Amino acid sequence: MISYREAAAAIAAACAPGPEESVPACGALGAVASGTVVGAIASPPFNNAAMDGFALRAEDTAGAAEDSPVELPVVGELKAGAFAQSAAPGPGRAIQVATGALTPPPLDTVLPLEQAAVIERPGATMMLRFAAPVQSGRNLRIMGEEYSAGAAFNFNGRRIHAGHMALFAAAGISELRVRKPPPLGLLTTGNEVRPPDVPLAPGEIANVNAAWMTAWCAERGIPVAFAQHFRDSPGDLADGFRRAREAGAKVLVSSGSASAGRRDVLRQALEDLGARIVFHGVAMRPGKPALFALLDDEALILGLPGNPLATAAGMRFLAWPAIRAILGMEAEQPRRMRLADSCDLREGYTHFLLARRSPESEAVKPVRPQRPGHAGALARADCWLRLDGGRFEARAPVRAYSL
Repeated sequence: MISYREAAAAIAAACAPGPEESVPACGALGAVASGTVVGAIASPPFNNAAMDGFALRAEDTAGAAEDSPVELPVVGELKAGAFAQSAAPGPGRAIQVATGALTPPPLDTVLPLEQAAVIERPGATMMLRFAAPVQSGRNLRIMGEEYSAGAAFNFNGRRIHAGHMALFAAAGISELRVRKPPPLGLLTTGNEVRPPDVPLAPGEIANVNAAWMTAWCAERGIPVAFAQHFRDSPGDLADGFRRAREAGAKVLVSSGSASAGRRDVLRQALEDLGARIVFHGVAMRPGKPALFALLDDEALILGLPGNPLATAAGMRFLAWPAIRAILGMEAEQPRRMRLADSCDLREGYTHFLLARRSPESEAVKPVRPQRPGHAGALARADCWLRLDGGRFEARAPVRAYSL
């Protein structure tokens, strides 16, 4: 049995970053950027009004006071999406402007509509009256103030989410280099295991792990190339691994038959395949019987124990780091939080506990009850805690991870 740190290091050493490919920006959601991208459009792309009102030159209001106000004639209107160069007024004039409308020099400020003192006389030009000077640059978005045309954006190692998609559209980025998640093969085992919608005879259980692993992959945008259940037969399980590879799976994850009992067939199946077993047994709870192996073509195999929380901990803290490494992602950083209550954990192990954040504070509290077979704990939790063995007092700092 090796430590969790040693297991994580062994997996990382076997996971080289996967291939890059160029994809249209509109199809990059969920992939991981693998280089710098260059925008074509500045933000904002032109000077524009931040509010409905009147655009003017601030210097034209210089010297305005209560007893000697300045009046400027309003000589036109600037609308969003339409602009005529002739609409730009000369010195000493203002122009009505809509939010987002192109506002060209020499206009350098926008007076909000609700702050304007408007004078309308029958048959005369509308006038703006100023009893004090206005400040230049107010309520005006300046071309390129966020980023210029040709700006470089380095999202290397970051997963593309909706916010990135907004930036790509705004900056005129049409293509980028990415790595996509490797297809997974999901294999569950057990003679007593039945599909969730099948009536159970005494001694039989529902295939919780198949439902959970498939959903977990879907939440993360990880493709599943193969998913099937197998009875406790070394030959059948070995054939399942072969079929998963033929279906295109790059990472194979099995659940069940990972221990050393007489009916635990995973190790025999892998030996029949000629796989190289890197480790079998990790000082982690739950998930101690976890196994990691490599096929001749360097496909990864993670054999996880069959209890739901052991499978969940193995997927989250063994399989997910492997997938992140293949994607070339940045190192995962836990959130530092405080433990709500004291707890004692067995020495010599890394413990993974499902927990909930307190709505009143930054404290986290492990879900109760929580044993390896308690699938309900997965529904009640909103984070994982990773703790070394020993005693932890209330308010002790802990590392919290997303589900």
